[in-house]
Amino acid sequence: MPVAPCIAVVGKGGVGKTTVSAFIIRYLLEAGVRPILAVDADPSVSLGGVLGVEVTETIGGIREDTRSVAGGMPEGIPKQDYLALKVEEAITEANGFDLLTMGRPEGPGCYCFVNNVLRDHLDKLTRRYKATVIDCEAGMEHLSRRTSRDVDTLVMVADPTIKALETLKTSLGIARQINNKIIRKLLVINRVPIGRENEVSGFVSKHLDSTQFDAMAILPQDEAIFEAELAGKSLLTINSKAPSYQVFRQFVQTLQPALYA
Repeated sequence: MPVAPCIAVVGKGGVGKTTVSAFIIRYLLEAGVRPILAVDADPSVSLGGVLGVEVTETIGGIREDTRSVAGGMPEGIPKQDYLALKVEEAITEANGFDLLTMGRPEGPGCYCFVNNVLRDHLDKLTRRYKATVIDCEAGMEHLSRRTSRDVDTLVMVADPTIKALETLKTSLGIARQINNKIIRKLLVINRVPIGRENEVSGFVSKHLDSTQFDAMAILPQDEAIFEAELAGKSLLTINSKAPSYQVFRQFVQTLQPALYA
């Protein structure tokens, strides 16, 4: 595993993908891995909330602002340098990590130049960090459009429903098509009733080829996570004995190579 890995988390909306992203960030921070770049690439813009960070600027907003003020940019500053500066301003600093929020997809019109500049700068930006964690949208558009760097670990999240597993099938197809060096794929089945792990494991095997994954984790339904999200609390500060986080941490500790080397 590379010294500065990039970890992408994908899955259908509502399955707990952002929670798993927060778990990964928390685990890395507890392991002393810092600084981390957290990238919220889901249009729902929810990663900041579970990390306890207020989002004030997004990459989507930079795209729109650049188009609307194209004629009023500061004189003497090349457009690509101006965009790079705006990306830096969009980064929110936190304790041990920084957050960059992609925001809503672009509207009508051609954004090719803007997207290319943003992609190139993001690729350079991630290399300043010890690790990058990307909370992706279900369709992995940011990965398929090459608006982020190569992914070392792809974490695919689903709950025990056919629709969520079908979404992962689509994501696996995209992962095979894009020119992205994915070293390994991990499967996380979230919100499983305690005592029904074997039943759910069999259900997953019927609907998804688990041999496509290097390892699989089954996380239990967790009242502590539900209460924290209901109250808008950061998942970085909840009790470390929360059942789902304990299971997740034990799973990550068994990975070879490690999530971070």
